[in-house]
Amino acid sequence: MLRLGIMLLFWGSTISVFAQTGFRLSGKLRMLNPTEIRVETINGESLLAVQVPRDGVFATDVMDIKPDLYILWIGTTRQAVYLTNTEVSIKGYYDEMKPENSSLSFSGIDDFLELLKWMPAEKSQKKKTINPEVKGRLRGTMYSALAYLSEIEAYEPNQMLLEQITGEDRDALTVQWLTKRVDSLARFAVGAQAFDFNYVDPEGNMVRLSDFRGKLVLIDFWASWCGSCRHEMKSLLPIYNDLKGEDLVFISISLDKREKDWRKMLEMENLPWVMLWNKEGFTIGDAPNELQKAYGFYGIPFILLVDKEGKILKRGLRGEQVREAILKARWE
Repeated sequence: MLRLGIMLLFWGSTISVFAQTGFRLSGKLRMLNPTEIRVETINGESLLAVQVPRDGVFATDVMDIKPDLYILWIGTTRQAVYLTNTEVSIKGYYDEMKPENSSLSFSGIDDFLELLKWMPAEKSQKKKTINPEVKGRLRGTMYSALAYLSEIEAYEPNQMLLEQITGEDRDALTVQWLTKRVDSLARFAVGAQAFDFNYVDPEGNMVRLSDFRGKLVLIDFWASWCGSCRHEMKSLLPIYNDLKGEDLVFISISLDKREKDWRKMLEMENLPWVMLWNKEGFTIGDAPNELQKAYGFYGIPFILLVDKEGKILKRGLRGEQVREAILKARWE
C-alpha cells in the first residue's frame, strides 16, 4: 500500500476553490529538468499524464472522475491524495533529485486536507484508532480514503468507517478495498470464533483451545525478551488468585523462537496456569506468524478473553481491564 510520504511536507495552504465542472490538473513549477506529472488509481491504472516543459506551465483536459483516493506522481515522487471533480493547481519549486528540498502549494484539495484532520495521531498499531466523532463530518468515499490512509489493523474502526458510506459510492475503489478489509478483519473481531490453536505444554502435551470449551479462557501472548510482557504477567497473578475457579482458565503462549528461553522463563516466573509455546516465534513486519494472523495483533503483550462458546469476548486487555472483563462475563 502507498503510504503518506514525503510530499506531505510540501502541502501549502489552499487558496481559491474552483467550480465543480470536472477534474483538471494545472499549474506552474520551477524545476531543474522537465518532468512528468501523472495520476493513477490505487490499483495502478493510469488516469492521466502530462509532461511539464522547461517553462513549468502545464494543464490537462477536464475529465469526470469518481471522488476517491488517487496516486499523484510528480516525477519519481508519489503521494496518495483525495481528488474530486475540481481543478487542482500545483505551483512552486520541485527538486526531483532531493524532493525534501521542494516547496509546493496546492489549491483545489480542500476535501483531502479536511480528511487529513482525522488521521490517527498514534503511530503504534496497538493504540491507533479513528475518532468516532468523524461520523457525519466527511462525505462518501472520504471515509474509505481515511481508512486506506490510516492503515489501522483493528476491525472496529474500519467497520465504523464502512458504515458511513452509502450504496451509491460502493463501486469506488477505496470502498471495494475497505469492504474486503473489513471482511478479512472480521475473522478476529469481537464476537468471532477464536482460532483453535494447538501448542505444546512444558510436559510435551499438545493443548488445544477447544479443550476448554464451556469455560472462560484468558489468553496472554508474550515472550521472554519482552519486558512489558513480563510486567503484565506479574499483574495477572493477583487477578488469577482472586478470580480462579472451575469456569476460568488462564493460558500464556510464549512467542519465543528458542524453547530454552521459554523454559528458563517458566522456571523464573513459576506461574500457576497453562503455559504453552509457539515455536514460530514473534515476527515483526509483513510476515506475521500463524497466531498473529489468526488473532490480528502486531505487538506484545496481547491479551484477549474467549467466552464459553469459544468466541472472542474482549481484545487488547491490559492490567485491571482483565479483572473487569472477567467479572462482567461472569455476570452476563
